[in-house]
Amino acid sequence: MLDVQRLQSSIQRIDGTPLVRMAKVDLSQFPLSPSTRSQSEEERLVWQLLNILFNDDIEDDISAGVPPRLRQQFAHRIKKDRLTRLWEGIIREKHSQDLDLIRSPVERAVHLICSHRVEEACKTLIDSQNPHLATIVAQIGRDATSRADIANQIDVWRQNNILSEMSEPTRALYELVAGNALRSEGKLGGALEDRASSFGFTERFDLDWFQAFGLRLWYCTAEDEPIEVAVSKFLADLATGQEPAFPHPSHQASTRAVLQPGSDTLGRESPLWVLLKAFSAMRGHGAQSVDFPASLLPESVSGDRLSNRLSFQLHHVLAATVGQNQAIKIDQHQTDKLVWDFASELSAGGKLDQALFVLLHLSQANDRKRAVQETLARFAAQLPEPFAADGSSHPAWQYLLTELQLPEAWIWVAKALHARDIGDAAREVDCLIRGKHWNDAHATFCRIVGPSTIIEGDYRTLEALVSGFGDGPERKMRGWSSGGGVYEDFLRLVNAPSGRRDPIRLSRLVNALVAMGDRVRGSSLEGLEERVAFKEMSRAVAGWITHEDVHVSFLPFSVDVSFLFIADFYLCTVC
Repeated sequence: MLDVQRLQSSIQRIDGTPLVRMAKVDLSQFPLSPSTRSQSEEERLVWQLLNILFNDDIEDDISAGVPPRLRQQFAHRIKKDRLTRLWEGIIREKHSQDLDLIRSPVERAVHLICSHRVEEACKTLIDSQNPHLATIVAQIGRDATSRADIANQIDVWRQNNILSEMSEPTRALYELVAGNALRSEGKLGGALEDRASSFGFTERFDLDWFQAFGLRLWYCTAEDEPIEVAVSKFLADLATGQEPAFPHPSHQASTRAVLQPGSDTLGRESPLWVLLKAFSAMRGHGAQSVDFPASLLPESVSGDRLSNRLSFQLHHVLAATVGQNQAIKIDQHQTDKLVWDFASELSAGGKLDQALFVLLHLSQANDRKRAVQETLARFAAQLPEPFAADGSSHPAWQYLLTELQLPEAWIWVAKALHARDIGDAAREVDCLIRGKHWNDAHATFCRIVGPSTIIEGDYRTLEALVSGFGDGPERKMRGWSSGGGVYEDFLRLVNAPSGRRDPIRLSRLVNALVAMGDRVRGSSLEGLEERVAFKEMSRAVAGWITHEDVHVSFLPFSVDVSFLFIADFYLCTVC
């Protein structure tokens, strides 16, 4: 599922740091992704509902029945029909076994009506010798005039004490035909035999919120009224506290606690209901804006605070779909926290590529840079090389640099840290050079790598690292002439044929070694390798001057004599 989002996202550098933003969202790709089979049932429903409400490009049998020139005009009817089909499926799957336990035909008809199975309800009533009630029920969900007529009839029955002669399921059917899906008011006063009970539909027939909302969708709105009208009616009934069927998430389906009016429900609602509220608010029917991502946090979406993927995707997909809208209030701080939580979850699971993609959603450039660099350092041992074994470009390397647009230096620094951790100083310097961290590379080179290559006589490694600093290294880093330049001069002189060493380079090396001798003489135990390397280089240079190289007249006498004295002194005292 995250791959689907990645393919619909664009990445661009802002303040030198890549930032992910979703481009034009193709909602139809989400429920059709390869991982659909592994999704939970509720997640599948969430993506289906998201498409029904916010995707205007769906082509199905419902839209096919409307001429193309009229589809815009009847778009609200098309969405309502699609939602009806989805809601019918949800309710019938959840309550398919309930009907088998109901013996009363009228009560059975009520439950069939709650599943939007009107024809079956009418047939049940006819089979039970109640054709008149079946005829009335057949008119359910009609125009406002029909609903008003039945509502007036119920009032007349109440005034004439007729309700006491009707069963509660029968009264419920009449109320639903009248467009009332909340409560049937009885009559408490008068003679005992004339009294009738009052009951709420949810409590009396043990309805869940899917059934309760379905009643508003199918029977409390006219056929040409849009979805948001039903949402507003259900929301209003919840707000007053008269409707106890609160839309809890699926993992809290057994919760029966009735929320008091005005209770804070943020983050405690089913994601399906959140989507319906967001859609209604966008259409101007919401009492207030919907808070994101607070309304879609893992506690309400999955019930597991350590499972952030669906919350992360829903927030970013919906935010990109809705865009700038007063109906959606986005808390950027909480959005960033969701990014951190999801990235941490992915990192713990070893999913580096996905963790990096998620971290690039952070709003602040400094946070993105720090988070990505820390993650790269944590996975440094697994980071790819630029090229595969066959010489071709490594796909994982291309993913990091091309798709995620990470600066190459970040990857090499992470590799350098890993090399330092395992004690491979030469590799550390090489990585720092590749990452163009010249001063850090130079410091490590002078402290560890340069001296060790001299001591071990590993001139091939020394050559590779010195060459890595490129042309004009004195312009890239501080102290080259008295640091890396010493090893470079020594390397060139070592590799030069005997008797043909560059006199200028040799003179420069002699002066550098004189200065280096003063520095290493007072160094601590940590500078042991540097002192040993100084001894080796001094011995070699002394040999070139005194024995091997007969052409030493180019050296100033003072330099020649002073160096011979110092070299002889250190040969006797160092180490």
